[in-house]
Amino acid sequence: MSMQKKDLSKLVLTTLLTGSVLWGGTAFAAEENLQEFSLDTMVVTATRTAMTVKETPSTVEIVDSKKLEQTQAKTLHDALKGALGVNVFNDFQGRSNVSIRGSESRHVLIMVDGKRLGGEAAYNSANAWDVDRIRMEDVERVEIIRGPAGALYGSDAMGGVINVITKTPDKTTADVNYEYGWYEDGKGAGYKGNLYLQGAEGNYSYKINAGLNKNRPYLDPKGSGDSMNFYGKQQPLSLNVGYKFDNGNELSVDFSKIKEDNQKSTTTRTPMKPGIWQDKVQTIYNDNKRTDYAITYRGSDDKQDWMFRAYKSVFDKNYKNHNLTRMTMYGQPGEWKLQAPKIDTVKRTLSVIEGKDTFNLSDKNKLTAGFEYRKDQSEGTRLKKPNTSLADGNAHDAYDKAAINYLAAYVQDEFRPDDKWLIIPSVRFDHSDQFSNKLTSNLAATYNAADDVRIKAAIGQGYKTPTVNDLYIFWEMYAANPGGKGQFYVGNPDLKPEKSLSYELSVEKDWGDRSTVHLGVFRSEVKDLISTYWTGKLTDDDPDLYPGVKGDQVMAYKNIPEATLQGVELYGSHRLGKNIYLNAGYTFLDAKDKTNGTRLKDRAKHQVTFGVSYQPENIYAWDLSFDLVSNIGYYFNNGDKSTMGNFVYETKDFTIANIMASRHLNKDTKIYLGIDNISNHQNFGPYSDGNLGRLYRVGMEYKF
Repeated sequence: MSMQKKDLSKLVLTTLLTGSVLWGGTAFAAEENLQEFSLDTMVVTATRTAMTVKETPSTVEIVDSKKLEQTQAKTLHDALKGALGVNVFNDFQGRSNVSIRGSESRHVLIMVDGKRLGGEAAYNSANAWDVDRIRMEDVERVEIIRGPAGALYGSDAMGGVINVITKTPDKTTADVNYEYGWYEDGKGAGYKGNLYLQGAEGNYSYKINAGLNKNRPYLDPKGSGDSMNFYGKQQPLSLNVGYKFDNGNELSVDFSKIKEDNQKSTTTRTPMKPGIWQDKVQTIYNDNKRTDYAITYRGSDDKQDWMFRAYKSVFDKNYKNHNLTRMTMYGQPGEWKLQAPKIDTVKRTLSVIEGKDTFNLSDKNKLTAGFEYRKDQSEGTRLKKPNTSLADGNAHDAYDKAAINYLAAYVQDEFRPDDKWLIIPSVRFDHSDQFSNKLTSNLAATYNAADDVRIKAAIGQGYKTPTVNDLYIFWEMYAANPGGKGQFYVGNPDLKPEKSLSYELSVEKDWGDRSTVHLGVFRSEVKDLISTYWTGKLTDDDPDLYPGVKGDQVMAYKNIPEATLQGVELYGSHRLGKNIYLNAGYTFLDAKDKTNGTRLKDRAKHQVTFGVSYQPENIYAWDLSFDLVSNIGYYFNNGDKSTMGNFVYETKDFTIANIMASRHLNKDTKIYLGIDNISNHQNFGPYSDGNLGRLYRVGMEYKF
């Protein structure tokens, strides 16, 4: 029997056994509202206006609060499991990244309540760890836009948008949640605790969300003592205060902060001469802090809906590399010696002022116009602008700062010539102090061929300017294996902006309020795609330029003339009776660098998703959900290098399935238990999909 069939057999067996345990001993009592299957759910991200999923021309997926609660999603990473065409993967440093329809992670714009987040700014780490930082306890829904949205959101939305919409307090409640988890072999995992408070009194409202998460090291099963993951503490905190004026206008003030203290250790033994070797223990300390401030003023009446907002997001990173070495000569170990630590500091500050107004030009035209001013500033040891000298002639003393200022304006018209057509043209003007002005546009339409059949189409342009780090990075990325070579990244101030042209066409069919099917095709042509490459040089080749750095590969940035992302997606959902919900999806993706015909890495050629949930009519019965994502033909870097020093790529197939069950002990207390990665798929290390194996989860939630 093949390994894939064995994994599938284990998956089915474990699921059946788990299901039989969870369904046993069910009791029935008071009723609870069931989730309703509806395409009339409102979405705001696709057009910056409220519109139903059914009528919007964009391809939208909603993960609502019921789904978040049923699956006990704690982070955005959890919420995105099973989303069609969405891939959450680990990069070469073990960081979680997200891709939509094969896009680069940096082409996906992640927002919270429409606000951008300051975070990892480097090419290889855009959105890194953000999917693990964004908590779900106070989230109403997650809106996922598959496909470009650059005309409304600018250069970071070439691949899609993920907008996390938080709850609006309407009554006083509190929620305490605690979860403990452990892996199949008892290693790693940890606990997550959270307190959520919200209240509304008169014109005032507030909400507070605070948590403490601690994960333990998952040690190498081979016994090396290496930790396969970053481990430590994460402390999120968010506050919101709102005031509603007598005329209906609203003022809200937001503050949030997240603090992370993480570390990871690896060991190696390097032969020096016969009978002589060196032991080395490398410990990386990765401590991060992000602080966000925002003030929003909005209002609406029967003529218009407007918003004005100012916010700032400040991200601080302190990255330390400690190395302990010991020489052993002919069986006699020497003393451990601590080398001088290598320290990186990064500070990124994102400052934004924006506004928009939506108003009716006529009974057939709704116009939305808006502007955005954004300053993106980075400083730290990872930057060096041209002609900048280094203190004491040492590359590790490089410290510089740089900023790019952006100004944009956009306009969109929702045109409804009759009951069958919705046509939405939009145009955006972008200006920055580093690059030429750019005008981009988008045209999308929905045609109601029948009451239960819709045809949707869109064509749009995308435009993304290089980041501060793309232009000026000057950074030694330490080797994941302390005995191997690191990589020294050097920015390219001559990079050109990336440009894209995207098309999509889809048809949707409903069968009453129980079933719907979506079939679509998409294609995106990207020109001047920014990519990293090995220059063929080592830092030893130029000791004057890289003083104090030995033997790292010199990596640089360049524009690839053209890359294409194209594919087909099929999705369907169905409600069985009153209590059982089914959904299934399939995505075919062809993602290639057209200059050499090679596939783009960290993408599956075929992705299959499946989900089923049971939602009983009373709260004392078990609520059950199961989801599965199968990646076939996943193209990845296996961590090895050829004799020429280039990475080796291969394909693999793997399936991740999760199950979760919950029930109330009383009307205020709920318990839950579940298993992530039922088939125990394991693939960890610096070049992996980041799965440490089967994870068991148990938890309790108390509301009052």
